[in-house]
Amino acid sequence: MFRQNTLKKTIDKAEKYFNKGQMYKARNMYLKALAQDPRNIGILNNLAFIYHVLGDDATSKGYNEILLKECDEILKQGAVKEILILKIPALVSLERTNEVMEVIEEILKIDSKDLNALFQKSYYLEKNKRHEEALDCIEQILKKHPYHIGTLLSKGRNLVELNRFEEAEKCYNLVFEIEPKNKAAINLKSQLLKRKYNLTLTSHDLMLKAVESFEMENFKASRDYFKKALDMSSEFDEIWFAQGELFIRTGHINDAIASFKKAFEINPTSGGIIKHKEFFRLLDRMKKINTFLGFEKKG
Repeated sequence: MFRQNTLKKTIDKAEKYFNKGQMYKARNMYLKALAQDPRNIGILNNLAFIYHVLGDDATSKGYNEILLKECDEILKQGAVKEILILKIPALVSLERTNEVMEVIEEILKIDSKDLNALFQKSYYLEKNKRHEEALDCIEQILKKHPYHIGTLLSKGRNLVELNRFEEAEKCYNLVFEIEPKNKAAINLKSQLLKRKYNLTLTSHDLMLKAVESFEMENFKASRDYFKKALDMSSEFDEIWFAQGELFIRTGHINDAIASFKKAFEINPTSGGIIKHKEFFRLLDRMKKINTFLGFEKKG
């Protein structure tokens, strides 16, 4: 009992350091815990991850090898989903890709609707250019979670590879309605447009720079990039909507209202906004406050 309590305290300390991003301290605590329990798969898994983060991939792979042996020993007693799931990142780290698919199939035999396994399977199939099969997995996930951003982006990527550009664009546009400034969706839509129209630069490349400048609070640069993006292509509601968010952040409510109106003209549900009257009523209140404070001109 005393030994178990000591081990638990050591693991708890390690987890606190890990959660704070203090990887060296977390590593030292996990090594101390491993000395007490050398076959603990949770500790082995975390050490493999930590050494990878610290840039020591050789040591990371060593722990993954030990982890896989311990997992396989446990699995001799029967398939356990949680243990199989632990094997996947270890196998990926060791580039044993064929075995990854075998493990995923085992998980799906236990639970055919396991979302993590389906997502892993779709990713594996996509990497192996089996895009139609990947889409079958993706559709199973989206039936249960139709607004799962990672899966929508994955669906778009596979559709682009099949030259189904309009369908892919719908996936990215749905992401924009959930997260108007999603950088992955901006980048992927840019790649789609380049491939579809044989372009070298798109308005979405400029939109991405605008969003990145926004995040760094370089608002002047962000505004300039949004202007350049809209000068290049003014038909994308996500650019108008994201620009509106910038104007709100900088207190230019009149400009924000104009930008949002353009977005809604192109797409009535831009930014996921359905109740436009309430939305503009809120903006109008913000405008009156700014006018009172002298940040916005009257009229």
